[in-house]
Parts: sequence; C-alpha cells; structure tokens
Amino acid sequence: MTEPVPILTVGDLKSELSRWSDETPVNFYSPLREQEFRFYRYRPGDSVLVLEINEFPETPPLAPPEA
Repeated sequence: MTEPVPILTVGDLKSELSRWSDETPVNFYSPLREQEFRFYRYRPGDSVLVLEINEFPETPPLAPPEA
C-alpha cells in the first residue's frame, strides 16, 4: 500500500521559507527520476497556487542533498 502524497499548503511553504535568507537558492529535485528541475513560473489556479517546473535535462542525475 502506498502512502498518500502530502499536500503542501502556502502556510507550510511560508513557514519553511522563513527560516532561510532571501539569497538562498531553491532547488527542485525528483528522487524518483534522479533529475533536477527548474522553476518556470507561478500562476493562480481556481483555489490553488500553481508552481510550474520543467525538467532540466542538461544536468546529470544528482544525489539528493544531505539534510
């Protein structure tokens, strides 16, 4: 049985981002594909904030950063 995918809220995101400086880079990474992604844009949906990301195929597969 697979675990449900957690829902990230704006509050969750704001809380986490508040711990970091404004100059800290943000990386998007898929552990399933071992692939880096790049932020494309954000846009409001009907009742959600949509963050659009694109594959970044020019990068080699990466190991996830150490926590």
